[in-house]
Amino acid sequence: LPDAHYAQAQLVCAACGCVAAEGLLTTTFGDEEHLREVAFSRSTGQREQRSRSVQRGVKRVQDLCRVLRLPRALEETAVSHAERALPRAAFRRLGLPKKELLGGCCVLASCRQHGWPLTMGTLCSLLYADAELLAGVYRGLRAELRLCVPALGLAELVKTAAPTVAAGTSLALCSL
Repeated sequence: LPDAHYAQAQLVCAACGCVAAEGLLTTTFGDEEHLREVAFSRSTGQREQRSRSVQRGVKRVQDLCRVLRLPRALEETAVSHAERALPRAAFRRLGLPKKELLGGCCVLASCRQHGWPLTMGTLCSLLYADAELLAGVYRGLRAELRLCVPALGLAELVKTAAPTVAAGTSLALCSL
C-alpha cells in the first residue's frame, strides 16, 4: 500500500499498518542485489524491542503492583528492577516458578527501598510461593543488582498488622 501522502514508496502491512519497508520498492530480485540490510537500531536510532520474557516479567510486576495498590513511584522502581534483572544471565537460567517469583522480589525490594510495609509472608500468600524459595530468589536479586535494601523494622510490621487490631484496642510500642 502506498503511504497516505504518496510522498514515498512504502511497503505497509494491511493488517496492522506498520511500515515493513521504505524507500524504493522493487519487483525483481535483480534490482535488490545492491541493497543491504540495516539494523533496526541504526535505522531508527532506538534500542531494539524488549524480549517477550522481559515484557511478560514487566507485565507481571505491574499487575502485582496494581493488586497491592502500590503508589506509582513504587511501581516504577519495581519495573526498573525487573528490566535490569530479567536480561541478566543469572536470571535467564531460572525455571518458570522462580521467574514468576522474581517479579514479586522486584516488588518487595521496591517496597523496602521506599519504606512501604510489605512482608515476605504477604507476598508468599499472594504468589502461592514457598517462603524459602522466595527468600532465595530475593537474596539472588539483591546480590545480582547490588541493591541497597533496608530491613523491615518492627514499627513497619505493626503498620501491616494495624488493620487487624480491634477498633477499641490501643497499641503501644515500647523500646527496651
